[in-house]
Amino acid sequence: MPVQETQGTDLPQNEWIHVIGVGGSATRGLACMLRRQGHPVSGSDQDPDSRSILEEHGVTFYEGHAASHLAQEVRTVVHTRAIHPSNPELLEAHKRSGVKIYTYSEYLGLISERLSTIAVAGTHGKTSTTACLFSVFQAAERDPSLIVGGEVVQIQAGWHQGKGTEFLVEACEFDKAFLDLKPKAAIITNVDLDHPEIYKDLESVRQTFREFLANLEDDSWVVCPVGVKEALKVDDRLRWRTFGTENNADLQLKESDSVAGSSKVLWSWADGREFSATLNVPGAHTRSNASAVVALADALDITFEEMARGLETYRGVCRRFEKREVLPGIEWIEDYAHHPEEVRATLETAREVYPNQRLHALFQPHQATRLSAFMKGFAEELSRADQVTLLPIFSVREELDQFPGDLVDQLAAEIRQLGKECQVADFENAVSELPKHLQSGDVLISIGAGNVYQVGNLVRENQRSQVTL
Repeated sequence: MPVQETQGTDLPQNEWIHVIGVGGSATRGLACMLRRQGHPVSGSDQDPDSRSILEEHGVTFYEGHAASHLAQEVRTVVHTRAIHPSNPELLEAHKRSGVKIYTYSEYLGLISERLSTIAVAGTHGKTSTTACLFSVFQAAERDPSLIVGGEVVQIQAGWHQGKGTEFLVEACEFDKAFLDLKPKAAIITNVDLDHPEIYKDLESVRQTFREFLANLEDDSWVVCPVGVKEALKVDDRLRWRTFGTENNADLQLKESDSVAGSSKVLWSWADGREFSATLNVPGAHTRSNASAVVALADALDITFEEMARGLETYRGVCRRFEKREVLPGIEWIEDYAHHPEEVRATLETAREVYPNQRLHALFQPHQATRLSAFMKGFAEELSRADQVTLLPIFSVREELDQFPGDLVDQLAAEIRQLGKECQVADFENAVSELPKHLQSGDVLISIGAGNVYQVGNLVRENQRSQVTL
C-alpha cells in the first residue's frame, strides 16, 4: 500500500513565489514544479546557465541580485542557505509586510507535510537512490512527484510533478537542512563524516540523523544498512528494513554478475523469498542503492515484476559515471564525486567496467575545508588511477585565504608518495595538455562537484577547431 497519506495544511494557491538562488539543481526543480502547479514564479541567480530551461517552463529569470527583481505581487520568497543576509532581494523581502520568507529546506518541509513524502537521506548516493526509487514507482504506476539535486537521465530533469499522492525527495544533511522535512518513510543510504565545517566528528553526524528520524511518525518505514541501524542505536518506535551483504540483513544482496556495465543481481529476504533483476547502471554503489530501493518498495507492496521493470529501465543521473564524447578513442566519464568514499566508488566502478584499460583521473577538489580535512583519504582513493591531474579548488561558502595556498600541491605530493604520476594544472593547461597524456583506449574520469565538466567541453571544442575542413 502507499505510505499513509496526510493532507496537512494546504499551501496558498496561485501566489507569486520568488526564488533567490534559483540556478541550483534543486531550487531550479522547485521553481519549475511550482510553475507547473499554477504559481507565478520568478527567480534570480549570479549564474545564468539555468536561464533557458527556467524560461522554457515559464519562470521569470533575473541574472544577478537586485531589490527591483521582487515584483510587487510577490507573496513568498524562498532562498538557498548560501544566500547572504545582506542580499538585496532578501533585504527587500524583509521590508515588505505580508511577505513570507523561507529557506529552500523550510519550504520543502511545508510541501512534505501535505504529501506522502519519502525522504532519501545519507552522506553519499542520495540523488541516485531517489532517482532509482522514482523509476520503480513509475513502473508501479504510482507517478510520484520528485525533487532531487541532479538531473535524472530518464526524464532529463531533477523534478517531476506527478499525479500520485507520494513525493520523493532528496534529504540533504548539509547545515542540518533535512530536519525541516516531515517524511512518512525514509531511506538512509549510509552515514559518513562530510561537511567538516558543519560536523566536528562522525558522532555529531549520527546524532543529526537521529534527529531526522525523530521527525517520522510511529510505525513509519525506515530502510538503511545493517551497520547504520546499529550505529544509530535506535529504538523500535519505527519499522525497520536493513539491507546489505551481511547474513543478518533483512534484505541480503547475495550475488551479482557484471558484464559490460550491466549487472544481474540476486537478493534474498530473511523470510526466504528471492528476487533478481538487471541493473543497467554499473558499480557496487549502484547495487547497494538498488538494494535500499528494493527493500522499501517491498515494504510498500510494490510487486517483484514492477520492481524488476523499474530497476531495468533506470538509467542513472547526469554526472554520475556519465559517458561523454570528447576525444576519439578515449572513454571520457564525468562524475560528481567530491568525498573520498565517492571517489573510491567511482574509480572502483571504472575498474569494473574497464578492467584492462589505463585509467586517468582528472580531479577538482570541492571546498578547501573538505580537502584539508580528508587530504590523505583523497590521495589514497585517487591513487587507484594510473595517472592523476589536479585542478584548482572549487570553493563556495568559505574564505580561501584562510587556508594554505598550496593545498592542491600537498595533495599532489601525497599521491606521488603513493607511487602514482600526478600533475597540477589550471583549466587552460588541462585543456591543452590532457590530450597529450592520453592514448587510444585510455579511460579519463573527470571527478568533482564543481565546474570540472567544463574541461571536457573545452577539450572537445579545441579538438574540433583543429580539424581542417
